[in-house]
Amino acid sequence: MKKPAVLAMSALLAAGCAAPTPAAGAQLTPTVSTTTLKALVACPELPSLPTARCGQITVPRDRVDPAKGTIKVSFALVPHTDTSRPGLGTIVPNPGGPGTSTIDLSGELFAEALTPLLDRRDLLLIDPRGVGRSSALSCPALAGPTRVFEPLAQQRQLIGECGAQLGDKLSNYATTAVADDIDAVRATLGLDRLDLLGVSYGTYLMPTYAQRFPEHVRTVSMAGAYAVNEDPTGAVGAAAFRRAIGLVCERTKECDGDEVLDDLAALLERLRAEPESVDVPFKNKHYTVALDEWQLTSVAGRLFSNKPDTKATLALANAVAAARTGDLGPVREVVRKSLLAQAEIYSYGPMALSDAQSWATSCHDYLRDFDYADPIAERTSDYEANLAKLDDADFAPFSARAWTTRADYDTGACLNWPNDPTAQSPFEAGATLPDVPALVLSGDLDANTPSESGRAAAAQFPRATFREIAGAGHTPASTPEGADAIVRFIRDAHR
Repeated sequence: MKKPAVLAMSALLAAGCAAPTPAAGAQLTPTVSTTTLKALVACPELPSLPTARCGQITVPRDRVDPAKGTIKVSFALVPHTDTSRPGLGTIVPNPGGPGTSTIDLSGELFAEALTPLLDRRDLLLIDPRGVGRSSALSCPALAGPTRVFEPLAQQRQLIGECGAQLGDKLSNYATTAVADDIDAVRATLGLDRLDLLGVSYGTYLMPTYAQRFPEHVRTVSMAGAYAVNEDPTGAVGAAAFRRAIGLVCERTKECDGDEVLDDLAALLERLRAEPESVDVPFKNKHYTVALDEWQLTSVAGRLFSNKPDTKATLALANAVAAARTGDLGPVREVVRKSLLAQAEIYSYGPMALSDAQSWATSCHDYLRDFDYADPIAERTSDYEANLAKLDDADFAPFSARAWTTRADYDTGACLNWPNDPTAQSPFEAGATLPDVPALVLSGDLDANTPSESGRAAAAQFPRATFREIAGAGHTPASTPEGADAIVRFIRDAHR
């Protein structure tokens, strides 16, 4: 049985003094009290958020087995600016990942996007356990960015090694644990209901919180969304890729979508039969990377897995056209730039992005075509049998294998993960989510969590609005139209 998070946490740590936890029966408020706010400390390391106040709580690493010890969960509170009137609420965002810092990596961006609301509402930034200021998690196998340059089999091996290195921490980074941490912070600050805002993986986390703590949810906003018990990595993503290529060509008038897809399909077929290589210099080292069907699929998929990059999309279109005449130079340059960008991201380290926490959460929560209780050989056999059932035609211009195993979205990434009997989805399919206002935004250029996945995410809630943002990719909340939609929704929503 899940223990109430508020009973498991320690007192708030702030410059050696503790902010009071509300007494039993106390009236909870939309925003923190003046007393609680004063007990927090200034955050000089957040110059972009000069009014932020920081705090930290101690929670059990494993709420089922408290003997495993504790971890720290850190937060930064940006108080509402209009102190002449009562606050109207508290917004809690998450930028996705999993494994991404909310405070230092994303806090400024959330504050900018939500500025029209922050006169009457507090912004509460919480680093998920295992990343940033919340007892950042790491493992030797995934230290640094070099995994980016490895082939598929080696990446899977390194992820499995990381799981082994985590030892008894393996099962302690489930989304349910992160949700319980959020509620521990909420209870410590004496808050009642929250306006939840999730981006990407945050759209997986926030429904989990809502399912576990429905009485503490005012609204749920989700951008780049997918449903908790549906897999967005299959043919729906490939279809979204085809659509996105067509839309970019149509809008720019600088390419023909069908020709780009035909050229890409021809090149992928060639690389499947005869792989090439590409030299990638990174931080005084040179990496020779296989330029094969899998690598090019991974690069192509990244084009529509974040903010839309029209320049990069047209560069791919021109590169695959050049390859038609035998010139692979432009393709190598496209691949090189993509890998260098990924390596820079994974160079941030666990204070900003924890690769270890990302896989600890993903391998625990996400759907799998194999059973951790089985030996790796049997898992692999089951996985391959399911992969063989897929029709390549549904994944054109890619093969089913290349698309479903592409880097960062590999459905077999956890094949070598240690056995974890606790691994499961945060809640069962069909579970009741609260009848609260929910908004789901999808970008029409998103091939990571496409609009079809967004509609499935909206369907989880009894009262949800779905909206597709033209010209947005996996980050519709970062567009002016998307940010405005979220601001209006939170401001005007009535429970």
